[in-house]
Amino acid sequence: MILNKTGKYSIINIKFKTGFGMLEKRKIKWNGYWRNMAKLTAKQPEIKFIDIPPPKPVPESSKIVGKKIRSNIDIAHSYLADERVGIIGIWGMGGVGKTTLLKKIKHSLSGDANMGLLKKFNQLWSGNANMGFHHVLLIKASKGIQVGELRKQIAEKLNLKPSDDKEDILNVLKKSNFVLLLDNIWEEVDLVDLGIPHPYSDDNSTKKYKHKVIFTTRSEDVCAKMSAGKNTIKVECLEPDEAWDLFKDNVNLAVIDSDEKFKEIAWQVMEKCGGLPLALKVVGKAMSNKKSIQDWEFILNSIENSDTKVVQGMQESLLPILKFSYDNLPRNIQECFLCASILRWLPKDGLLACWMGLGLIGDFVNLQQAYGIARYIFKNLEESCLLYSSDDDYVSLHDVIYEMAVWIASDCGKKVNKWIGKEYDLATKIPSINGENWRFASRVSINGKVELLPILPHQCSDLLCLMIRFNSCFKNIPEGFFKQMTKLTYLDLEATHIKELPKDIKCLVNLQYLNISSTNISSLPKELVCFKKLQYLICKHLKGLGKVEKDLMSKLQKLKVIDIFPSGWVELEELNKLKKHNSIKAIGMCVVSEEVRQQLSCLPTAWLSLYNLDIISLSFDTLSCENHGYLQSLQIESCPQLKKIVMNGRKTHLNKLTIFNVEKLQNIIWKDLSPPEFFHVLKELSISKCNLDNLAWVLHLPCLSELRITDCAKIETLFYIEEEREIQQQEVSEHRPTFPALTNLYITNLPKLVSISNFALDFPRPALLRVRQCLNLKKLPFKSGINNNQHIYIDCENKWWESLEWDNASIPSHLLTYFIVDENPNECTTSGSK
Repeated sequence: MILNKTGKYSIINIKFKTGFGMLEKRKIKWNGYWRNMAKLTAKQPEIKFIDIPPPKPVPESSKIVGKKIRSNIDIAHSYLADERVGIIGIWGMGGVGKTTLLKKIKHSLSGDANMGLLKKFNQLWSGNANMGFHHVLLIKASKGIQVGELRKQIAEKLNLKPSDDKEDILNVLKKSNFVLLLDNIWEEVDLVDLGIPHPYSDDNSTKKYKHKVIFTTRSEDVCAKMSAGKNTIKVECLEPDEAWDLFKDNVNLAVIDSDEKFKEIAWQVMEKCGGLPLALKVVGKAMSNKKSIQDWEFILNSIENSDTKVVQGMQESLLPILKFSYDNLPRNIQECFLCASILRWLPKDGLLACWMGLGLIGDFVNLQQAYGIARYIFKNLEESCLLYSSDDDYVSLHDVIYEMAVWIASDCGKKVNKWIGKEYDLATKIPSINGENWRFASRVSINGKVELLPILPHQCSDLLCLMIRFNSCFKNIPEGFFKQMTKLTYLDLEATHIKELPKDIKCLVNLQYLNISSTNISSLPKELVCFKKLQYLICKHLKGLGKVEKDLMSKLQKLKVIDIFPSGWVELEELNKLKKHNSIKAIGMCVVSEEVRQQLSCLPTAWLSLYNLDIISLSFDTLSCENHGYLQSLQIESCPQLKKIVMNGRKTHLNKLTIFNVEKLQNIIWKDLSPPEFFHVLKELSISKCNLDNLAWVLHLPCLSELRITDCAKIETLFYIEEEREIQQQEVSEHRPTFPALTNLYITNLPKLVSISNFALDFPRPALLRVRQCLNLKKLPFKSGINNNQHIYIDCENKWWESLEWDNASIPSHLLTYFIVDENPNECTTSGSK
């Protein structure tokens, strides 16, 4: 390493001979990222000097706190290096830092931990950056998780087709060096049933490979059952000095340092956290907005008066101290937190809609404002370290925070069944004895496979919210069921297989929210007129819904949100009556006449389906009134004369656009803004049975994650740029890659398609390309510099794959393919050279 005159570090780029050929050590970038990893080459040794920027300081929040965690990482490495050790157990109470330790171990093996630049360079030089492991798999478990779900996670990490086939996993791992990092197990896990070659197997054919398993658990007994023996690491609470450092990382340090009195009180609050990292972090965040000594004294007195203190090894002692972070929230955000915790299997957008329906975000002018308020609340909870959204945008939280939420929802353990949240993985008939638990419940949420509801012989007089969602087994609601819950205000039956609502639903006279989306219900019941307090009527994706009965909606004077998109519609007379309701904040429906479309443009239309309209052109700015709301989803279907769409006006808030069976549509015209500016939040685009001649406008949409192009008979090239612009495009791509957010590209039945694009495409994110019935397509537009780390999957027919032509013969080896088995189109096999 040499410091040159410009003040930048230079790394000597050296190639040298190994037993595998020429090994090249190349550019190193500070702070955990490698520009190029070691690679094999047959060229002669050479020396180059490469400038890299000076190192940036490691952010305080990312530093490893305390000697213990560093010591534990060293212990873990010693176990991994010991040929006699195959299974290592990490155990300790919830919130003590087991998951953090496991992630640090993973980072140290993946070569991207926060370590010094010179140390990292030396690791790479020596070839010991990951201790020789081909696979480092971090898998998240939880209480009650099914083996099949764990297998799916492992398959995904191995770039196998998502499934729970243990043989596929076994075939990959048995002849490779791997370490499985299994986080948060609550009972013994059968490794063989997961497809994991057992580290202590007697199979001689696998003994030359390193097979290691590290797991975390709260129980020392689980360590014994998993055959960890003496190879365990107990994670304990931090010593006071280390705890103080972590606490200071999460509070307003300027406030503490401003006065010795602050520091004295802060130290006492920190001591009550007992050195538990989760408590130090959550309580610290809760205190970070307290700027007066009086506030800090009040919190300290409250803690002391409640005799609250975390006791090492006593899980129940943790909940009261964490509750102070909850107590620090405004009342409405407290309810949002409890709701999010109990419904933690919801996607983030679904949670925000739930908050809205429960009235937790207050009044709002339009849907856009409502979601803005909900996102602000979610951000507040994230900053309080109580919630976060996972990579797939689902709600996540630490299991100890979940336990705290359940404890708070039960009045600190006094009313165990006040909130009931159950998830069933196997088809279940809820026993009537469990129905007794509903007697004093205020909220019940059931997710999963439930066939029958319990018989309720008693009044559920406190029940306000009932959610039974995403359940294909649930087909019938027994008569008389709703008579027992007349105070119910929120009913969500989305994605169940019920065909009708029982007549006694009219007993729910206090109902304010009803969701029957994606069920088998084909017409809205007449009993709806009994719901005089109804504010939200959500009936999306009801097949065959069609025209809604006259006066059914207009008689519901308090409706705020009406969603019968995409197949439900009302006549012009009914729509005119709805216009007189000042309460309506969002509406979604199908438009079957130009007159209805014109009237809807004066309403806060959020979800719109244009069906079989006799129009030649369409201007986007006529679809929704800007003063009332914003269009979120647009479907244009079977408009036989439509030839052009004019994208004009301000930025849209459209999330999803579907154009289906509009064969004369040839042009999309951009008037005021460029496509990336106009569709700045568009996530899903589907084009089917159209003859658009060029779709190059989609290339730089910043949020587009899913693109479907199907049954377009005349398309020859999907993304075409003229020659004089192609060089400009290549220059632009260096700074602004194509498809910045795309994860799924589906192209099906394009008989004339010969090229996806006339230039190479970027896929910055892991992406799936699914190709079906595109027999004239002979090339894929991948750059020659593609590498394994990009994770690009091709789902296709084997015969078509074999017929492809490649400009660079190395490209196929960097792609993972899923082949359809000809005899059964639902079966796939996995291939690839990874």
